[in-house]
Amino acid sequence: MAKVVVAGKANCPYYAKAELLADYLQANLPNFRVHKITQHPDKWEQWLHDICEMNGWKHRCSPIIWRELLDRGGKGLLLGGLNDFLEYAQHYYGITSRMSSEEMLSIAEENLQEYIEVEKEEEEIKNLIKPLQIWITGASTPICYHLIPLLANGEVFGMTTEISIHLLDTDQFKEALCGIVMEAEDMALPLLRSISERTELCCRSGTSTSRLHLHSAAHCYFGDTQTSCK
Repeated sequence: MAKVVVAGKANCPYYAKAELLADYLQANLPNFRVHKITQHPDKWEQWLHDICEMNGWKHRCSPIIWRELLDRGGKGLLLGGLNDFLEYAQHYYGITSRMSSEEMLSIAEENLQEYIEVEKEEEEIKNLIKPLQIWITGASTPICYHLIPLLANGEVFGMTTEISIHLLDTDQFKEALCGIVMEAEDMALPLLRSISERTELCCRSGTSTSRLHLHSAAHCYFGDTQTSCK
């Protein structure tokens, strides 16, 4: 199964064309999955720099598109920009996009407006509800990926309790943690407010926090922040 990640600036017409082509492929091909990452224009350059530095890629424009292995263990394969993605879709699936420049610009404008509105709504909701903070240490272990939906389905902390999960491990597992974060975001779990990868433990005092240590693939210990994990 192919999984393609399409990332770009919210107001980029080339990103608009790439994401619509990816949506079409996902809707019409049973073994094709897409994950889209939309960034505000002001945040795009830094985000692109960070993702390229982490993966050892060289790419300077929007969009950036890569292919991932669904086991999340391998390094992503950089496809390139829009033209590279068009060639990829044509070569492997015999499908291309004939979207006009006017349509690209119109959709790019809609994308930016939608991004701003969604970001504003999410910020307003975050200000109203403070989620339970969950830290998972040793989070690069395979069990972590299967544990996340169990924590966020409402059975552990209640059907009305939102949670924020922080995946903690050493620097050498940063890439694996980023892959787990992306997969968890794809799940769209309703009680999962946010999920992030961390290589340093930092808990603010006064917040409700729990810590889960993944001792091995078969054993884990759960406790509050004042309980030492063995």
